Amino acid sequence: MFSIFDSTLSFCYILTMPVKKPDDPFSALALNVFRLKGLFTSVGDQITASVGQSSARWQVLGRIHYEPRTVAQMARDMGNARQSVQRIADILVKEGLAVYKANPSDRRTQLLELTPKGLETLSNIEASYEEWAKKVVAIVDKGQLATTVTALIDIGDIIEGSLKNKNN
Repeated sequence: MFSIFDSTLSFCYILTMPVKKPDDPFSALALNVFRLKGLFTSVGDQITASVGQSSARWQVLGRIHYEPRTVAQMARDMGNARQSVQRIADILVKEGLAVYKANPSDRRTQLLELTPKGLETLSNIEASYEEWAKKVVAIVDKGQLATTVTALIDIGDIIEGSLKNKNN
């Protein structure tokens, strides 16, 4: 029979085990993309904190910057559950940063639209982000960055296509 002491020792052993890096480039890419997502979220939370927001709220505000969108559209684009985007959208509406309006294409769904207050908040966030991004981009090789972006887009398209084919 295991005791709490045994479980704690097992857990500590797992934490001290060396992490084996993947041998194949695709798995290494996946792990690094997950790592970058976490880092971008952390930086985003720091950037948005000064205006009382979060990375998640910034993502939704950014999605409706140029045109109103439904919650379902945003959730699909972001790869998130509709319910989590709905919760954030409701908070943004409650704070006066966005409003729901009728959707002329579908009476069953509403569009989320940025308010002037939301635009001001988003502009403040984007100004802070641009300041931070300039510092990072100054260190990174521009050609390597452009190649990486192109490769990520291509890989994302391939994965998205494989998901669509699997669902058909």
